[in-house]
Amino acid sequence: MTGLHYQPVWRQLPYLLGGAAETVMLTVMAFAGGLALAIAIAIARREAANPLRKAAAGYVIFFTNTPQLSQIFAIFYCLPLLGLTFSPFLSVLLGMTLNAGAYMADIVGTEIASTPVLYHEAAATLGLGWRHTYRHIILPRALTRATRGLENHFLLMLLGSSMASIFGVEELTGRAYNIIALTFRSIEVISVVAVLYVVLSLVAAVVFARLWRLA
Repeated sequence: MTGLHYQPVWRQLPYLLGGAAETVMLTVMAFAGGLALAIAIAIARREAANPLRKAAAGYVIFFTNTPQLSQIFAIFYCLPLLGLTFSPFLSVLLGMTLNAGAYMADIVGTEIASTPVLYHEAAATLGLGWRHTYRHIILPRALTRATRGLENHFLLMLLGSSMASIFGVEELTGRAYNIIALTFRSIEVISVVAVLYVVLSLVAAVVFARLWRLA
């Protein structure tokens, strides 16, 4: 009998929702780590001594000009040759974090660079060092203005996290493959998973919209 049959997929819906939760956790952790790294890199590219500034610039050039999948492959398959072994989840998390840090460094750095000189002059008048100037004046403004760009990158990370399935991580796409192998209902599974990704993206957009209003 031909036709679409979703009943086998509905039985696996709790399993898929667990994968969706894994996807969200992976993305949020990588985004948070990447943002912290991006802030450090953006500041280093402006304030650090020349060798560290060049190292930060080189980091951004490398990770924004090589495929993220290749970066994760290197972490998962090459680092064990040096005695560093990570689980599939940690390998993907580390790769996504390092990649996100490079891209978001450009987003945050652009907003830092656009800060009017008046802000720096006011901080100097108050006797603030560069650390306090960034913490209390420059970064709050830069991160607020960068919210749109950060939101777009978060959504890209959310959808791109599906590559974790290649390494055996049972996030949403990984669990979808397992269900397809069990039920042979690829069209039904893929369509349900697509809807779940859309829902996750819309929820993320709502969360960022609220953050934008609060800022």
